[in-house]
Amino acid sequence: EFEIYGLSDIISLNTDSTSREIVGSSYVNESWLRAYISDKKMVYSMRYNAYRDEMEIELEGKPFYLPKTSYYTINFDFIGKEYRLFNFEEKGVSKKGFFVVISKKDDTYLLIKEKVKLYKEVPAKLGFTRYEPPKLGRIDDKIYIGNNEEAIELPKKKKEILNFFKEKSKDLELYAKKNKYSFKKIEDLIKIITYYNSLD
Repeated sequence: EFEIYGLSDIISLNTDSTSREIVGSSYVNESWLRAYISDKKMVYSMRYNAYRDEMEIELEGKPFYLPKTSYYTINFDFIGKEYRLFNFEEKGVSKKGFFVVISKKDDTYLLIKEKVKLYKEVPAKLGFTRYEPPKLGRIDDKIYIGNNEEAIELPKKKKEILNFFKEKSKDLELYAKKNKYSFKKIEDLIKIITYYNSLD
């Protein structure tokens, strides 16, 4: 029984045997990388399982899941990437999951949710198509805004996004227009919201 940063219910991964036939990866980055929990100095080997939305940690050569019992950050200093736990809603279900922190101002976070999806196998059709095994693949990242312990997905439509930022919506619209940023492209949206975070 391990006790790390007050997280005692560390879950063994030995039951996690994904079918051998599945192609692709559950990870955005499959390598075990140096990371630490919140601002604690203890360093561990970790990786993020985007398919299961679990943070894996290696202890005494074995992989475990970190419990999602409190709100903490995982900092992969080597690649300059930070994950943080937030409550969020997906398809009407309340969950707790890990988000990549892009920027932060006061208590407002700009977040990205990385996702890996399992695509079902495609049976062969006689003489027309060949069998395709089930596969894991990345799907588009989604942008969320985090506040306190809650993360809310950013709406899809430009008008709804601007409404989301109410009193600063005119500033954002002008900024996007001037820089030819699209409200549909994730990298442009990050620039627009980072600009929002710079406003007083």
